[in-house]
Amino acid sequence: MTDYLDDVFGKSGLFAARFPGYEQREGQVALARMVDAAMRGGRHALGEGPCGTGKGVAYGVPSVWHAHHRKKRVVIATANIALQEQLVTKDLPLLAEVLPWKFSFALLKGRNNYLCLDRLAESEARGELAGLVHDELDRQVQELVAWAAKTTTGDVSEVPFVPGPAAWSRFSVGSDDCKSDGCSFRDRCFSERAKATAADATIVVTNYHLLFAHLAVRRETGQDLVLPEFDFLVLDEAHEAADIARDFFGFTLSEFSVTRLARYTEARGRKKLAGDLRRAATDFFDVVARLARSPLYKCRLKTPNFATPTKLVTALGGVAKLAGPVADDETEEREGRAKARLARRQADTLASRLNEAVGLSDPNKVYFIDLDSKGWARLGAKPIDVAGLLRAELFDRTESVTLVSATMTTAGTFDFIRNEVGAPGTAIELVAKSPFDFEKQALLIVPEGLPEPREPGFVEAVADAVRTVIDACNGRTLGLFTSYRNLNAVYERISGNGHRVLKQGELPRTELTRLFKEDISSVLLGTESFWTGIDVPGEALTGLVIDKLPFPNMDDPVVDAICARDRRAFDSYLLPRAIIMLRQGVGRLIRSQKDVGVAVILDKRIAEKAYGRRFLKSLPPMLTTRKLDNIARFLAEASDARPG
Repeated sequence: MTDYLDDVFGKSGLFAARFPGYEQREGQVALARMVDAAMRGGRHALGEGPCGTGKGVAYGVPSVWHAHHRKKRVVIATANIALQEQLVTKDLPLLAEVLPWKFSFALLKGRNNYLCLDRLAESEARGELAGLVHDELDRQVQELVAWAAKTTTGDVSEVPFVPGPAAWSRFSVGSDDCKSDGCSFRDRCFSERAKATAADATIVVTNYHLLFAHLAVRRETGQDLVLPEFDFLVLDEAHEAADIARDFFGFTLSEFSVTRLARYTEARGRKKLAGDLRRAATDFFDVVARLARSPLYKCRLKTPNFATPTKLVTALGGVAKLAGPVADDETEEREGRAKARLARRQADTLASRLNEAVGLSDPNKVYFIDLDSKGWARLGAKPIDVAGLLRAELFDRTESVTLVSATMTTAGTFDFIRNEVGAPGTAIELVAKSPFDFEKQALLIVPEGLPEPREPGFVEAVADAVRTVIDACNGRTLGLFTSYRNLNAVYERISGNGHRVLKQGELPRTELTRLFKEDISSVLLGTESFWTGIDVPGEALTGLVIDKLPFPNMDDPVVDAICARDRRAFDSYLLPRAIIMLRQGVGRLIRSQKDVGVAVILDKRIAEKAYGRRFLKSLPPMLTTRKLDNIARFLAEASDARPG
């Protein structure tokens, strides 16, 4: 049989014919063969494709082949919108042009990514779109009103700016707030139109949250109601899957959770019940907030019955009792029944979750309190281990699941990620070859003489080192920090050094990245969200500085619970998590075969602690030194040697 992958990727193949100067990437072809083998054999697979591999095309080609020739539907799930957009605007359209096999594709997002016409009408009726304040929120609302009048897709990504949550909440609803079949705008619903398009597509691109919503609904109803039924699943950025699953299968409760229920109750003429609901919510969450501020609380809730939810649960029961007869009354108008069904479902869910959280009922969940910037308390819950759930709902019920990411292994094995997501031990495994020559393109520096992160003078030493890197690289430096405290302290010390210093928080991430690319000699300082997902090829990013090894925050409730359960958590959880995060950060440096740069890690533990070897073994094979003085010489020699 003709090898269709050779016909596509080979030296005389379809890509070579389409692109002058095409060069086959060994890692891309190997990854494509792994995906094809998994789909062909009905197996699961774990594939690491380093930056520059071209993962989207690598799994896209076999996805298209099996969709066309075997009539299989493929779902591709990603962790971020940027990759979804790349797949549907670049990779899949390219394959549609080059490949001779017909296929269709669609992008499907969560409901709250689409304009809700019912929510828009409600906001107009309540005067939320009046535009009387003339501040930034008002400006965004007015621009959204204008956009809503002409959009044909309702997709928030088509808005010419990134609307803030306060503005967008007036135009959208989540699945929990949707009136479903009872909505008077159902026939014009943008979200339902997107679902209908996806139902006809052979390849569906979506996000993890929608995938997990699909699993939850399918587990409850036995039906494919969120995503269309699919045969094969590709999880890109799979190193994030377990954490996103923890977020999705958890919940958050706050005083604002009952606001819409109180409005519904008032609208039904039950003002006393609405007042009781609001007072009970205020009283309960005041108790929760006081506990969060007290010395008795640290990180997570450990003792049940820390508050009394009786009054709030009783009031919620009153709302459910009020809504029930209306929801079941066939003589009621459709929208009235829909509102009642929604109110009853939300009241029952809130009451159940309150009782669960106060009782700390699920031993596989961690329960915790968050305080926002204004001191409002939120009661939260997350599952600690999602491997069993994902194994049962994903791997056991899908013909082939392929996990791919640039960073999945730790010290050369897939053990950590497999245990996190519940992938079977029989899964195919592959680490694809990087297209970059790191030994010629990059230098790793762990400077001598720095204090350890917890020792006095560490931040000052970091600032001095960052300043040295900036001078040696003539700006062109990305600083990645493990905390805002370190970032801000360094920012204060290096500002005014002759280079423009951009700092996370001053502008949206996309705008900061754009400015950093355009102003070649600028400096960009960022925390967690800048460790992943930003792509700055070329000389604008020549120096990369990391303040310390990115171990998980020990005050995170999930991390704390895992450490309490497992005496070996440092080796089995904390260290692998930190290694994957460090690999993501270092991965910002070399983004093309012409890039040259230095990665400077200011945490001497990587060079001097025994566990540091596991970090070093997981990084690309770069030249190494302990001296910052070698930066200028390396850059000069590497630049002279790099291809033109």
